[in-house]
Amino acid sequence: MARRRNGVHITLTNNVFGVAVFLWSLTSVVNGYYICAPNQWEGIQDVVTGTEVAGTLTVIQSTTRFSFDVNNTRIAASTSGSRNGGLFKKDFLFLYQQRRVYIMDGGRCRAQQLLHDFPSPCLPQTFTFSWGIMWFGLPGSTNNLYMFGYKGAVGDLYCHVQVSDETQIPVTMQQTGTVNNAPVFRTTNYANVTLGIKNPDVFTLPSICKTAEVEGTFDAPAYFIGLNFQ
Repeated sequence: MARRRNGVHITLTNNVFGVAVFLWSLTSVVNGYYICAPNQWEGIQDVVTGTEVAGTLTVIQSTTRFSFDVNNTRIAASTSGSRNGGLFKKDFLFLYQQRRVYIMDGGRCRAQQLLHDFPSPCLPQTFTFSWGIMWFGLPGSTNNLYMFGYKGAVGDLYCHVQVSDETQIPVTMQQTGTVNNAPVFRTTNYANVTLGIKNPDVFTLPSICKTAEVEGTFDAPAYFIGLNFQ
């Protein structure tokens, strides 16, 4: 099956997977049209990262419930996971108008200065189309999901993102490369995505953070697709 969008001819290959899919919404200029997230949305981010720390192989697994607000340049995230078997739980509140990120861990709140502007919700314009495929829905479902892949680099990370054609919602992402000169492989899934912000209170600064003094800087990536909460 073939489609044409904004002058770009795309071939879709039919494949039966019979699986549920995780959905997330994006919109940047990629091959002549836009792939970017909505201005306000929420979801769950599941991440598995393999890296090397001080010469030791490190595996990090995390699940993060986040709220992303372009209109007010803020992000709230609550994450939990394990690092080589050791458990951790952290909450993050990025307030870009104040150039601050507040990190809550073990009943303590730390503040750090944000080094960069609010991360772009769009795929970089250098990303290119890589393939098209059609996924059938769950048994008995009449909805099919047309998937497109895009690839490109964000800093020292090479990314491959799979998105829905109709809604431009990524299903999953793989990243390989280096972070802080350490080799990294990372796979990410997005689930339970909803548009808008259901509870704006997630952006309210907790009382334990109101007296937090700035301790260093936080080097958040320039694009949301590289943002990892750990």
